[in-house]
Amino acid sequence: MAEIFLARQWGEGGFFRDVVIKRLFPHMAEHRRALEMFQYEARLLAELSHPNIPQVYELGREDRAWYLAMEYVEGHNVADVFVQGARSSNVMPMQVAAAVVLQACEALHHAHERTDRAGRPLRIVHRDVTPQNVMVTRDGVVKVMDFGVAQTAARKDTEAGAIKGTFSYMAPEQVRARPLDKRADVFALGVVLYELTTGTRLFRGNDVQVMTAIVEQDPPPPSTRVPEYPADLEEIVMAALSRDRSRRLPSAAHLALALEDFALRHGILIGPRTVAKYVGAVFPYEREKQLEVAMVAPALEVVPETTGDWDVPTDAESYPAGAMAPLDDPSLDADLSFLEPEEHTIDEELPAPLHLRGAGGGRLETLPPEAIESLPDDVPEASVPPPPLA
Repeated sequence: MAEIFLARQWGEGGFFRDVVIKRLFPHMAEHRRALEMFQYEARLLAELSHPNIPQVYELGREDRAWYLAMEYVEGHNVADVFVQGARSSNVMPMQVAAAVVLQACEALHHAHERTDRAGRPLRIVHRDVTPQNVMVTRDGVVKVMDFGVAQTAARKDTEAGAIKGTFSYMAPEQVRARPLDKRADVFALGVVLYELTTGTRLFRGNDVQVMTAIVEQDPPPPSTRVPEYPADLEEIVMAALSRDRSRRLPSAAHLALALEDFALRHGILIGPRTVAKYVGAVFPYEREKQLEVAMVAPALEVVPETTGDWDVPTDAESYPAGAMAPLDDPSLDADLSFLEPEEHTIDEELPAPLHLRGAGGGRLETLPPEAIESLPDDVPEASVPPPPLA
């Protein structure tokens, strides 16, 4: 229903920042229902304030085109990260998968418990938690994207009666078009965790086969697909995937706590640095240099004049303690191979430039095509399941 641009917002005093412009297709803006959904997504995101949820800066209209100005999340969706890792023989480790799902839990728990300005609970249910809608930055920060089909208490027309989302990640009650609560998103998180830690799709087949399996069959334990799968992690996954939601983990916070407890028992790290190291290894790159907007002046090489011989000591003992490290110091042999650059090219035809006015009279201007590395694609419709992870 929309197209995506990478843009640059300019302000007074040399201020600028990169933003994403999500522009509603003109023919979609003519349909009242589609326009209301687009506007409501902006209003809903404005109510959420969490580091694992992208911010929305502005909802506006220019030349009869409705657009959202949003935070630019520089990274990759989890599906792409997993597939690229598998292709490069660097399959995502379990601790990285747990770290990604843990941050997604924090984002969704914030949304689930959020209240409006009058203190009334919004009762948000994302309804479309998939690997394609979870992004990871190069700093290892996870962002839950696309609240466009979210159910809330503020809109009665988003409640029971219509199926929204991606079939392979729907909870049984969602497939049956029954009233939903936050436990539907817990089920989706369980599917994501299952797939990332086993490297296989949980529900396969056409739409009817997938929906039938979700409603009528208990998911096979992860250990049936990975023999050495940790028993305590399997218990967590199966608790999130219970078909009976009264026996399912009651909230995303409970799933996050269970993952933290699992990490502590096994002595593994599941923080952002763990994720960042893996993403850097899978997608090595060097940021494009934009000299015209650099804030630091280039350093000038200064060659000191010499008028005589200098007595320069060459042994470490002649320097203060810690001032000179021996060349064979093991600390200098850290493996930095994941930082090696890799060339990237873009073969697809890029959209036409977009020029919009920003808030406060600023200007929103698209970047040149060569500055665009990657942007998230639109979420697939419910009838088109995402590509398999393995």
